[in-house]
Amino acid sequence: MPETLRVMTFNIRGFFHPGDGVNQWHHREALHFEMLRHHAPDLIGVQEAQSGNLKAYHRELPNYHWMAWPHYGDAPPYEWPAIYWRPERLQPIDSGGFWLSETPDKHSRSWNTDCIRSAAWVKFRCTTSGATIIHLNTHLDHRSEQARVEGARLIIARLDEAQRDGASAIITGDFNTTPGSATYELFAAANFADAHTAANNSTDPQESYTNHGWQGYPFNRREDTPKRIDWILTRSAASKLRTTSCEIIRTATPPVYPSDHYPVQAEIEVA
Repeated sequence: MPETLRVMTFNIRGFFHPGDGVNQWHHREALHFEMLRHHAPDLIGVQEAQSGNLKAYHRELPNYHWMAWPHYGDAPPYEWPAIYWRPERLQPIDSGGFWLSETPDKHSRSWNTDCIRSAAWVKFRCTTSGATIIHLNTHLDHRSEQARVEGARLIIARLDEAQRDGASAIITGDFNTTPGSATYELFAAANFADAHTAANNSTDPQESYTNHGWQGYPFNRREDTPKRIDWILTRSAASKLRTTSCEIIRTATPPVYPSDHYPVQAEIEVA
């Protein structure tokens, strides 16, 4: 039986940022969880989660199960590419993670990356359709294009292997680069579909940017240009994945925002 999953990617901006002023975590936590409860995703890929965020998610979203491993960053406070899911919709059957480096099985850096990065994954069985899906969540480097490209190659290679049993794949992440970049084209060449464009959304950077830097909408960062860097990607296998909608969620009570990135949520039909 086909079913629809609500999948979100969200760079939540970590707990330990005293320079964030009115957008320090304790000021935006209530709005953050109000937004999540309203949009009710079935599956969430979270980037930049620090220990304080993880504790808050555990307290505020008790109906979700979660995994947060492996940590990334060079030194404490570390961050995690955490994955949250509704157990009534998704049953985990395997999980793991790796670092985005030439030695992916240990906490390490390569390719001129600004800091150590990682990816986490969970293989699920959908409770309604019985379909098997791998969800991989990651956060690519913000400075080194080489690190983004090589990290993407590693992710694709790992998913090529993991999908040999017929599982379909969903990737969520902050990719720190835009559509049309070398990183984006690697995923496209590997038959990953971009949920934003699959849903026929505007590709105008002024309408599709996701990193607003506490400035909201419309884009008002004079030192930067608008960029859509937070993506949801899908690749079908035995089960077919079809994006039916994709929304950039602009919940805010200025000057307070849930994060300095907008979350993105797609409705993905599994058949």
